Amino acid sequence: MNQDYQGIKKLLAQKIGLGPDKIGQRQLVRAVNIRQQACGLKKISDYLKRLQSSAYEFQELVEEIVIGETWFFRHREAFSLLHHYVKTQWLPSGSQETLRILSVPCSTGQEPYSIAMTLLNSPLTSRQFMVEGMDISQEALTIAKKGVYGKNSFRSHDQVDYRHFFEVEENRYQVSPSIRRQVKFSAKNLLSAWPPNYPPYHVIFCRHLLIYLDEASRDRVLKTLDNLLSEGGLLFVGAVETTLVKSPHFHFMPYPSAFAYQKVALPVGKVTSRSTQIHQPLRRSPPNKKPSKQQIQVSPLEIAQKFANQGKLEEAAQSCQTYLQQNPIDAEGYVLLGEISQAQDNPEEAQRCFQKALYLQPNYRKALVHLALLRESKGDKQGAAILKNRIQRLENLQG
Repeated sequence: MNQDYQGIKKLLAQKIGLGPDKIGQRQLVRAVNIRQQACGLKKISDYLKRLQSSAYEFQELVEEIVIGETWFFRHREAFSLLHHYVKTQWLPSGSQETLRILSVPCSTGQEPYSIAMTLLNSPLTSRQFMVEGMDISQEALTIAKKGVYGKNSFRSHDQVDYRHFFEVEENRYQVSPSIRRQVKFSAKNLLSAWPPNYPPYHVIFCRHLLIYLDEASRDRVLKTLDNLLSEGGLLFVGAVETTLVKSPHFHFMPYPSAFAYQKVALPVGKVTSRSTQIHQPLRRSPPNKKPSKQQIQVSPLEIAQKFANQGKLEEAAQSCQTYLQQNPIDAEGYVLLGEISQAQDNPEEAQRCFQKALYLQPNYRKALVHLALLRESKGDKQGAAILKNRIQRLENLQG
């Protein structure tokens, strides 16, 4: 790739934080060729100059690059957790505030509309919540505001469960006015300056953005998200992004495949009342309660997980190894041992465990995520990119 393309990559990193290694060469060449022809320019060097001098043309190139394919209720477990949060935490808290939810980047609108549908199927009324969708793409926002979609926007037969929220005409699905009224769309860049008194959100969906940013931009965005999220609120990220959230304010939620964090004010081990209700399934039974037979008959893997949750890493590793001696082809056991090894600051052993898990179960997403992030931390950007593309293909297939 010549210097002019490198210059374009650098410009994208400076203005929208898009990491130079996060965009594929073919994707960039395709987008540049389309815009270069539209501008009537024959040389890449001339197009780079146009980009540097024209805010309009820069935005047009961004449109060609950033609009990704998405669909309603992508990773449905996240919406299940949102519904659970409203019923078990938000409403019992007695808050008189309007529940504020942000979807960023919202792309063509399927995510914020899915949020609104989830909440209208909860005990909340339309007056008790509002959803904001933000994106840097004007073209994506135009599609979102229209709220008209084709069959590709539905992947898990979700249109059956939520068909009353659509007006269907042949192969066109128009989001109903009752949903569209709940969602507001605007153009906003998380890397831009935000007013210090900006009203906080109680829930933020920021999925499939962090992984595409360079490290400096990612840190800025995470700081902004921290400032924008109220205490006790939820932050949803993509599966590949789960280990990128490192703020001590954020505690990972033990809700399968939701990929969410809860913001709490106290350090780990002192959980606020708003966070305990979802965390209750991980609590141990009181010591004076007589254990049942089911509780007594737990596997070494379950014991290892409990030790790991308590920070007893040596005991966790020993229990996990005992389990793997008895179950040498269990990919889940190797992933847990890899996570424990990472916590023990042993990345080589962690990598070995994740690779073993993938050998046993090639499409094990959790192992792919861990291995991708591990390779990225070691500077193996190419290896990490290959794994992330593999994860993305799996997610597209699974819906």
